[in-house]
Amino acid sequence: MNSNAMEIDAQLCQLLDSLSLQGQRRKATFASEEQAAPAPPAPAPAPPADDAAMSDSSDSEDSTYQASPSQSAASGSCCGCAYLQAVCAQIREGAYATTSGDFLETIFTHREALLAFPQGHRACAAGFTELARDLETRAQRAATVEGGGYQWRPDWDGDHEAVVAFRHEAWVIANVL
Repeated sequence: MNSNAMEIDAQLCQLLDSLSLQGQRRKATFASEEQAAPAPPAPAPAPPADDAAMSDSSDSEDSTYQASPSQSAASGSCCGCAYLQAVCAQIREGAYATTSGDFLETIFTHREALLAFPQGHRACAAGFTELARDLETRAQRAATVEGGGYQWRPDWDGDHEAVVAFRHEAWVIANVL
């Protein structure tokens, strides 16, 4: 794979990272845009201590991906890429439905991002395992409503299938990477 294709893959991953499932939008900036800009570049904010900068050592260009802090970091640590962290936040908020097969869309969308930029998804096997665990605990909390948990909703009927699918995807990713 040539360096131009690697740059496109990295830019695609940054673009996917800039998308938000909550309706908020950020503008993704790429290394190639920063070099083409006539104004002097502003100093980039330092990434938080728990986020690491990732780069492809085989790429001859200096295109370093800076991970952005996730909204879900405050509610507990979510593993995986920004996409899985956003899904994790939705599950923990009770806003992630599984009856309509959204979990399959999550898996297939993540596979596309994984194939485009595998280096950015090294922790995603653990991320899918965490998603499965969060869905299992959501079912347990719903079963004990008097304990301050959730009340079971009809759009969560596919949670058990989603748990199985997420655990399988974690296994696949762990064996591929």
